[in-house]
Amino acid sequence: MSKLKKKFSILNNKHFVIAGILVLILLAAALLLFTNAHSTLASNAMVAQVRFYGEYRIADGPWQEIVEGEHISSTKGDVTLRGKFHMLAPDGEYVGIYDADLPIAFYTDHIGLTIYENGAEPYVIDHENVLYGVTFCGVNWNAYSLTSKGEEPIEIVIHNPHRFGNENAIDEMLSNLAFWSGIDFERDMLESGKNQRNTGLFFVIVSLVLLGSALFSALLHIPNSRIIGLFGATIISAGIYLAYSAPGVSLWSQFVAVNTSVLGFSMMFYMLFVAGIITSFLKEAKGIGYLATVILGIADGIFLLLPMLTGVQFYETWLPWVIVQTVTNLVLLGCLVKEYKGSSRKEQWAHWGMALLLIAFEVDVAATGLGFWKGGFVSKYVFFAM
Repeated sequence: MSKLKKKFSILNNKHFVIAGILVLILLAAALLLFTNAHSTLASNAMVAQVRFYGEYRIADGPWQEIVEGEHISSTKGDVTLRGKFHMLAPDGEYVGIYDADLPIAFYTDHIGLTIYENGAEPYVIDHENVLYGVTFCGVNWNAYSLTSKGEEPIEIVIHNPHRFGNENAIDEMLSNLAFWSGIDFERDMLESGKNQRNTGLFFVIVSLVLLGSALFSALLHIPNSRIIGLFGATIISAGIYLAYSAPGVSLWSQFVAVNTSVLGFSMMFYMLFVAGIITSFLKEAKGIGYLATVILGIADGIFLLLPMLTGVQFYETWLPWVIVQTVTNLVLLGCLVKEYKGSSRKEQWAHWGMALLLIAFEVDVAATGLGFWKGGFVSKYVFFAM
């Protein structure tokens, strides 16, 4: 173990760590500029009681009834919906088939729609299709006006170009059908996400204080400046994630592809800095922890560079990132287990807390892949608890 520590002693150098963090931040900023140049503004809508009743099939499979609340997978192939739009009163009471003049708004989470009505040209909402020349990777609202006034069944073919991250995109679309009208929807959506968004911004402010303290401490050569900096970097990443995962983000920050990028690298940086904090508290396994963290940082840099150098969308790098992050988490969990028995009671409690951060991430990954929920649902609660 002493040889391993000596071999990777450069990783303990604070200048090496700071340089690595700066490189990743510069890559993230470059990715933001890149996606901003290729982004398009989000659309607006007004929420209302609209439902789609009928049947669906996945790929060429059998037709099945659409049951409200039941999961429809969006990652097993193209999904076709067949039926009619219906209206519900504000109290949820059924009104009838929708035949009003207001357009219907669709909430799309990295999916494309092709709407077929009798006697009308297909209407395509598929901004992530390269054939249309626009990269619109992200969450968005889109509007469509009925031409048949509800007289004939409508078919909606849903295409998902991604393999991971939006398993429940169809469920979200069906439960968020709305009328497209005025600015009331924007106000309501922004209001619904205000608390989470403001909490995220509060953490960003707190983190800036910590990062400033860490910089001041480093200039004065005060011990533990690096761990203060890591805590600040972790908190700012979590704050950004909270703000950009709040409801109504596409109405608060209207550059859709940028929103996706910010959400992605805030997740990456959060877990990278968590790995850095864990490694800082390791003793015997510190060399292994640093090696795993540095490899993770290099992989994160590659995932940030790929969208700028190739035709790969940043969203498409999330699955390989999850794989690399999971391997890193397993290594770090092994390090924590190795040092647990020989640690003091206080250190053991710290080990449990750090292990929970890693386990929460893996629970979120599994749940996102299975469509139980989206994103860092458990990680947010564990972060607040810590």
